[in-house]
Amino acid sequence: MSQVRQLHRRYQREFWPAIAAYVLIMFFLWPLLPQVQSRLLATVLALLPVVPVLFVVRAMVRLVQGSDELEQRIHLIGLAVATTVVSTFSLTGGFLAAAGIVKLDGAVLIWIWPALVVMYAVGRGWASRRYGGGGAVLCSDGAASHWRLLLIAGLLAAVAWLGRHRMRDYQLGMLCGIGAALAAWGLLLAILHWRRQRRGDHEAS
Repeated sequence: MSQVRQLHRRYQREFWPAIAAYVLIMFFLWPLLPQVQSRLLATVLALLPVVPVLFVVRAMVRLVQGSDELEQRIHLIGLAVATTVVSTFSLTGGFLAAAGIVKLDGAVLIWIWPALVVMYAVGRGWASRRYGGGGAVLCSDGAASHWRLLLIAGLLAAVAWLGRHRMRDYQLGMLCGIGAALAAWGLLLAILHWRRQRRGDHEAS
């Protein structure tokens, strides 16, 4: 169990700084794109958010490689769920856009990777509970995990509120979307933690 905790703590140390870098790039550097005259510099700036994403992928790969066979199976199920759901929605949206029923531009591609991550978390949590685990995905520190997520969601909500008159619509929408997802995730982990505590208290009595 100690090795598992160390594995997840290393994952958190690698995951959250990369996510923070991604958010900072998207909110403070990416909006500068319209002001850049050099095509080369604009290309570098446009692709800059990919760098922290690669670090996130590296952290996830290291987590899976360090896990035992059961954990690797759970990760595989989560990935299968994410791939199936996101690809089905992408195909549906593509047909609707090709038929002219809905209008979609290339910017929608930005949301595919976050959608994969969210659906992977949902799928892995479901598989973990199915195999008798607690369903935790990115955090495994018990009570600390949901408080951490709720704190981050609260900070994002505060930033969105303070900067609502200065941010562009897509920036404000992204902040609110990320904050709402983290808040929902934190509440879900809090409910699961509370249920495990009640189950443990009931078995102890």
